[in-house]
This record gives sequence, structure tokens and C-alpha cells, in this order.
Amino acid sequence: MSGFIRVLRLLLLILLSLFIIICGTLIKFLPLAPYRKLRLQTRGMQWWAQAGCRILGIHIVRTGSYRLDDVFFIVSNHCSYIDILVIGSMVQSVFVSKNDVASWLFLGRMVRLAGTIFVNRESKIASVRVLETINERLRSGISVVVFPEGTTNNGLAMRDFKSTFFKAPIDSGVPILPVSIIYSHIEGMPVTPGTIDTVAWHSDMEFLSHFWNLLGIRRIDAHVHFSQSVHNFTEDRKVLASKVFEKVRDGYNGNFCEEYTLGNAP
Repeated sequence: MSGFIRVLRLLLLILLSLFIIICGTLIKFLPLAPYRKLRLQTRGMQWWAQAGCRILGIHIVRTGSYRLDDVFFIVSNHCSYIDILVIGSMVQSVFVSKNDVASWLFLGRMVRLAGTIFVNRESKIASVRVLETINERLRSGISVVVFPEGTTNNGLAMRDFKSTFFKAPIDSGVPILPVSIIYSHIEGMPVTPGTIDTVAWHSDMEFLSHFWNLLGIRRIDAHVHFSQSVHNFTEDRKVLASKVFEKVRDGYNGNFCEEYTLGNAP
């Protein structure tokens, strides 16, 4: 894709982000209860994610199902920053994110306005506070999205889930919704181990150059599978994390065929 189209896409994303930031700031001054403000802000973020997917040419195919009016503790695999757009476009929710995202240009300001829960994964005390905030959001009727791998994977294999935040659904009684994201096609061609890095952002990849290359992709196909939600928790958080990991991995590896491999997605 030409440099002109990349610049145009970038400008559209900046203008969209500025609009959402202005709207989110105005919402803060409305005479509404805090949870109602947060609902409006998360709705704005959902619109932002939907528009962002259109601008970036991200086409989403869903399998499985969930009730739109239910509140969930949403758990997903994580290989790219665009995972936020993909999930955010479908489910009105807030995300749990690492601290440094708060300092990102435009995105940091937006996610703060949308009630994103920031965590310092190196601090156990901070994790306890985050658990309290997650429970507050869930009890207020707002779904929370967690990427329990702790960081992005390489798009080829999932990392083990960290169990810390699985205490939140146990404490709140909110069901867990396992979500699997698979980027199946790029520019109409099946994804292979050699091309997945055009979407996956991991390890020591430089963000700006990766994002600039992403702006040049005409179409990205994302397959999102919603596994059956998990209720009635009897396990401790580590056993529960392992159980949900299996569900997300099953959706990632085999929801369309018995042995899913990159390059064979529909």
C-alpha cells in the first residue's frame, strides 16, 4: 500500500482518537453516577474500536456465542496491540493493562478515560489493589478483559496463564468468558509462521516501525471464538486458570478443525 494511504489511515486514527478523547473528557463533567459515566465511556471506546477496525481493514469472523447483556470476566490469548480493537469492537468492557500503556500517545489518554485498570505486574501489593478494582467493575455490571499470559506471544503458541487475577471471578461470582483470537489471513493469504509477525507484536519489536508496516496492510482477517462460559467455581485460582487456559487453547488450536495450524485457517 502506498505511503499516502498509510498517512491517510494514520490521520484518520488520530482524528478518531482526538474525538473520543474530547467526548470522554466531557462525559466526566456530566451530573451522573460514576458507574453510568463509565458505561458511557466504555461505549465510546467500543465505537472507537469498531471504527479503528474499519480504518485498519480488520475483518472479524465470530464463532461460539455469548449473551450481550451478561457481565463477564473475559480471558483471551494475546499476540498484538490490535487484540484490544478486536475484542473492544465486540464487547463493551474495560481492559486490564500494564502501566506503561498509560503513557502511550493518544491511546494512553483514551484508555484512562475508558476506565482501564493499570497494573504493575512486579508488585504484589499493586496486584491486590487491581483485584479490588476489577471486582468493583464487575459488581457495577461492567465486563473486564484480562490477557493472563502477562505479555504478547509470538502468534504461533500461547504462553501459560498467570493465575493472579482469576481470584476476581471467584470473589465476585461473575462467569468467565474464554475468548480465542486467531489472525487467519493477511491480504487474503493464509497466515504462515513467516508472515505472522506482520500482525503479532512481541519480544523486542519496535512499536513505531511495526505499526507503520501494519498501516500498509489492506486486509487482516481475525477469527474470534467464544467458548462456553465457566460458572460455579469450586477450584482455587491456579486450577481455574489452568482450566480456562485449556478452553482458550482449544479455541485457538482447534475450533475449526481437529488440528489447527497457521496457514490452514478458513
